[in-house]
Amino acid sequence: MNRDLRSFLKDVREAGPDYYVEVQIELSTNLEPCILQQKLARQNRFPVIYCPQMKGSKLPLVTNVYGSYEMLGMILGLPPGSAKEQILKEYMKRIANPLPLKTVPRETAPVKEVVLRDEAVDLGLLPVVHHALQDSGKYIVVGCMIARDPDTGIPNVGMYRHEVKGHNVLGAMINPAHHGSYIARRYKELNKPMEVVLFVGHHPAVVLGSLVRGSLDLDELEAIGGLLGEPLEVTDAETVDLPVPAWAEVVIEGVIDPQKEITDGPFAEYTGYYGGVAKAWQIDVKAITMRKDAIYHDLDPAHREHNLSCVLCFESVIYEAVKKAVPTVQAVHLPASSCSLYTVYISLKKRIQGEGKLAALAALSAEINLKTAVVVDDDIDVYNEHEVLWAVATRVEADLDVSIIPRVTGAHLDPSAYDETRYKRGHMTSKVIVDATKPIDLPFATRITPSLELWASMKLDDYINLPSVPPGYEEL
Repeated sequence: MNRDLRSFLKDVREAGPDYYVEVQIELSTNLEPCILQQKLARQNRFPVIYCPQMKGSKLPLVTNVYGSYEMLGMILGLPPGSAKEQILKEYMKRIANPLPLKTVPRETAPVKEVVLRDEAVDLGLLPVVHHALQDSGKYIVVGCMIARDPDTGIPNVGMYRHEVKGHNVLGAMINPAHHGSYIARRYKELNKPMEVVLFVGHHPAVVLGSLVRGSLDLDELEAIGGLLGEPLEVTDAETVDLPVPAWAEVVIEGVIDPQKEITDGPFAEYTGYYGGVAKAWQIDVKAITMRKDAIYHDLDPAHREHNLSCVLCFESVIYEAVKKAVPTVQAVHLPASSCSLYTVYISLKKRIQGEGKLAALAALSAEINLKTAVVVDDDIDVYNEHEVLWAVATRVEADLDVSIIPRVTGAHLDPSAYDETRYKRGHMTSKVIVDATKPIDLPFATRITPSLELWASMKLDDYINLPSVPPGYEEL
């Protein structure tokens, strides 16, 4: 059997209340799970939240699975407290080693314990959440969509937003630059229906695998196996010719008519702003299969959890691109303060003049969503924003060290993005390079650092009676 959502929940539950909490009362699907998540975040707490009782549904709900960078390490099997640099390296090692699929018969697949077809199909059985006040409806936001490239036959997996339009109808809003959109447009050219499968709830490493950046011919189901650490077990769908993960909690099968466009939105997006009404595809749901005691996996799309679910795939792509240009790169980090997407901090062991800007150019070329690249020396911890901003404050002169590149393709959901006229919204942004590295061939002030021997030997608990430290706190 595959590791699944349940095995992960067991692991974090055993790790203690810093990593797992359980709600004691029944919750409404209208806003309440997100409010709890946001209140915990105000206290700098980011545990997995398990909600056993949801009004209007027999299914429990789990959220905040990607609440902290440390949780990403636990998803990859690393112990709590692992170094953040180690987490990214473990992720990169795993995605470099995809594993072939393992097909299992329907009768042994847990996701086939309940099969609903035809008139029995009802999305209302699921505790789908209305996440924010101005959202146009309820959205499935951790539905990983599987589709098959009509030219190559290679399955593609992506995580998109899916608005519930009726008891058997879903929307599918796919970023125009994502592979899912390329595939849908190809089906439209061929005038053929596009079969799809959404799976909701699996080991969170499986969801991370659906976000892997690669070429269109990458079999992301095999990449998922690499991240999971074992071949992904799949079985046949009921109504479409696609594989479905056998150990998923819920699977929704359907068909898109690519000649038919609908709209969805407004929707509370990862930027912290509402996105407007957007074009979407319509999924006509043909079947729902699930485990008899299925757990529904949700995510707050306007919370840092949304951004952290994607951060490792973005950081790995940027790291590899920078390494090709500057082999002495030490670390790459997308801070939560920039939606874990728009700003990157890069540290490197600088050897020659100009390497800071070279590293930044490589990063900006690797990820179109990036707007700002800040490059620092290897004495700066890129995971500590206080240190990065200190380097910017003390090592940067704007006329020498800041470069602006206007009118470059960027994130279409960025509320400040513009079109060619600069008067309307579009998908272009201006990119910024901040070279906060020290000069190589000129003298520079010496940084004050503590005695390493005393730093290692003196433990605060031996000198001061301190209260417990909330999770996520980092000593500056």
